[in-house]
This record gives sequence, C-alpha cells and structure tokens, in this order.
Amino acid sequence: MTFNIKKNCAIYCVTKHVLISVGPISVFESLDISNSTANKPEFPSEEFGDFMELLTKWNLSDACGSDILKFARKICRDDVTLPTSVKQGRQLVDQINVPHIAFKKVPIMEYTDELYFLYYRPIFDAVKELLSNKDIFNNCSFEFTPLYHEGQRIYSEQYNGQWWERVQRSLPDEAKVLSIMLYSDVTTCDHLGKSSEHPIYLTLGNIVSWRRNKPDAKVLLGYLPILKAKSISQKRSKGYKLAKRTLYQYALDILIKSLLDYKDDGFNL
Repeated sequence: MTFNIKKNCAIYCVTKHVLISVGPISVFESLDISNSTANKPEFPSEEFGDFMELLTKWNLSDACGSDILKFARKICRDDVTLPTSVKQGRQLVDQINVPHIAFKKVPIMEYTDELYFLYYRPIFDAVKELLSNKDIFNNCSFEFTPLYHEGQRIYSEQYNGQWWERVQRSLPDEAKVLSIMLYSDVTTCDHLGKSSEHPIYLTLGNIVSWRRNKPDAKVLLGYLPILKAKSISQKRSKGYKLAKRTLYQYALDILIKSLLDYKDDGFNL
C-alpha cells in the first residue's frame, strides 16, 4: 500500500451541513456580496455581449453558436458589432478576470506513483456567488421561523426546525445562522460514458426550498479527484479503500477548512 498525503492533515467527520454563525463581528474582514462593476466584461457592442450571454446561459456548443451567429449577421443592422466567430467571443470571455469563479489546482495525494490534484475555489467565493444573485438573496431567510398548523408544530424549511432554533438560541442576538450544504455525485462527461468527474456543489439551507431546487441556486465548488485502480483485485483491496477514503476526507478538509476559522466567532456578511 503506497499513498502519501502531500501535507499534514486532520481527517474530519464531514456532515452534510456545515453551520457557522453570521453576525456583525468587527474583528473579521467582511464578506462583500455586493455586485461589483469592476470585473464586468467590456464587449465591442451590446449585441456582442447579448450573444455571449446567450451562449453561456444555455451552454450552447460552438456549432450551434456558429449557426446562430450566421443567422444574426443576416438580419442585424450594419452598425452592429458581432464576434467574427464563436471562438473569438469565447477568447474574449476567457480574458475577463472574475475572482469569485477562479479555481485553484493543488496536489493532495500520491498513490501508486500517480499524483492526484484537487480543483477547487475558496468556499467563501461560492457563497458570495450565490448571495450576489439578487433573486436568490431575496428568497433567503436568516431568521428562525417556527410554523404551526391548528396548534401543532410543523416543518417545511430548515429554518423552521428545532435544530435551527437550538443553534439560533446559542448565538448572540445580532448573529444569524448560515447553513452551508455540500453534495456530490459522479458526472459522466462524454457520450460513451468512459470519462467522468466527481464535482462537488454548494447551496444554502437559508434559501427557500422551491428556489433552492432551481439550477442557479447551486454552484460548483470543486472537483474531487477519482482514485484509479489498475485491476479489480486492487480496487477491492483494503489499501485502495483506505486511500480512497483518505483522499476524499483530505479534499473535503481543504474545501471547508476556512470555515473552521469562524466557527466560534462568525464573520460579517
């Protein structure tokens, strides 16, 4: 059995919900979720930007985008500037610096002479992306809200539950609960099913459930590395299973470690 963690790490028991208090604590730097215009893309024309937004919103292929572009050129005015090709438009988008969607790549384990990497972004950046969406923010609750029907306690959202009530009562009056939910599943990346990744997503329990179930209420946090086995017998071995568990736990440790700095005092939102 050969696997080496790239750094000293603590293996945590990771639960589905990471709870940290959120409040006006002056000793920590604030997480600014206001929309900034500093990093907004500057396109040659409004129509150019609308076309790139269309490609991105619907995840259109280059072939489909090229057909739309050809049609748009036939019907648009002469003074309208459009990209010469889909590739040119994507290159312009790639040059835009948007800090809260920047991913990092770090080596975290060496197993049977192969190095495994974790692709991720800081968890506060993912939270910022969610709460910067005005519609999502307007459908968030940071207050414990008990529900009753005919005198009986009922439960609909996380912030209706006894768990939230208990945590809220343990916090200072000005502090609130931010419920962070992480989940992951293997995703096939090609039509033949031979290539797959293990993305991990983030959403918030503060978001009302009907809104949280929409696609834009979940953001990509990173890709967990998938440990490879050279044979069926190796895959069934205790050493492989131990390495796989350690790899996942260490990856999750990196993803959520920055939250632990605030677990006792909270931070300004």
